[in-house]
Amino acid sequence: MFKLTRLVTLADPARLMPLADDLRALARTHEAYRILVAPTLPGSHFGGDLLAHFAFDSAAQRDGFGATLAPVLAGNAVDGADYQGSPDGKQAPDLANGVYRVLLLSVDEGTHPESVVQFEAETRMMPHYIPAIRNWQLSRADAVVGERRWTHVWEQEYAGAEGLLGPYMLHPYHWARIDRWFDPECPERIVDARLCHSFCALEASIL
Repeated sequence: MFKLTRLVTLADPARLMPLADDLRALARTHEAYRILVAPTLPGSHFGGDLLAHFAFDSAAQRDGFGATLAPVLAGNAVDGADYQGSPDGKQAPDLANGVYRVLLLSVDEGTHPESVVQFEAETRMMPHYIPAIRNWQLSRADAVVGERRWTHVWEQEYAGAEGLLGPYMLHPYHWARIDRWFDPECPERIVDARLCHSFCALEASIL
């Protein structure tokens, strides 16, 4: 599965719903599936006004759609990544009326590969300690747009926003194991402080 995610901060907020409709229609003409285009929810951090996610059967389809999408989004601030989704885990494949969350992050250039692998492994262990995470994927970016050289895309799905904002954010595994990779005062920090944390309503699972 080849995926494309964009977080769009609109130059004209009144264009949010018309743009969302345009993106859904455009995606269908490019054989996209697992389409999610929705306004972001309060609490997103550098997460844009509109979250757009699409999946394709091939890298060529994804890249062709990305090239078509770029001029449609021109004039707005956009962060995003193209990546190959890894089949990490599903606890609720039939999840409906939930919340989708994506985190774009950038591991520092020159970080030792073993540290990156450890960071990835510990991130993938989060759902085993935090049952509020119903479905999840951690992927390395193939190509990016936006403020940073995004290296990873960390996606999760929840039954509701309370699962993300409560059990996920406040869980001891999060602040004891994961936060050290992000904390500028920790010698193990490898992740740039500029993150895109975005979430929106989800009708049906896309992971």
